[in-house]
Amino acid sequence: MKSPNRLLLGLGIAIAALAVIAVALVLFTQNTVSLLPQDTPQGTVQSFLLAIQNKDYPKAYSYLQLTEKGAKVPYDEWVRDIPSTLPSSQSTWKATLSQTTITGNNASVEVLVDTFRPNGPFGSSTFTQQVNFQLTKGGNSWLITTRPPLYWLY
Repeated sequence: MKSPNRLLLGLGIAIAALAVIAVALVLFTQNTVSLLPQDTPQGTVQSFLLAIQNKDYPKAYSYLQLTEKGAKVPYDEWVRDIPSTLPSSQSTWKATLSQTTITGNNASVEVLVDTFRPNGPFGSSTFTQQVNFQLTKGGNSWLITTRPPLYWLY
């Protein structure tokens, strides 16, 4: 029969090893995103999504050119569509730029949004949605002209 001290020592070593492995994974697996040029439709959509992820809503709004009834949608009206307080079961999401179509001064960028939500032991925790962004070129930059659905933030 093993003594309790040996068992505790073995358990302590195992916990310490797991802690070292966790710290090493955090330090050595950085998930950096290479930024695309902002003068491309893909770069504009990427910058918009990064601003949304960082909750920099004024910056995200700067990539939009939303008009209703011939006038630009005011920032205050647009920002109301974004949840101000997310529930504790907030989803985590990842966007992947898929296909881009450019026709003259107009473009369409398809984005696949993977949403991760805890769904119990028997349900799927990953949901994938396709979101299409419509853009128009103004000068040297591209602006998003459709109100992007942000339902994956809920």
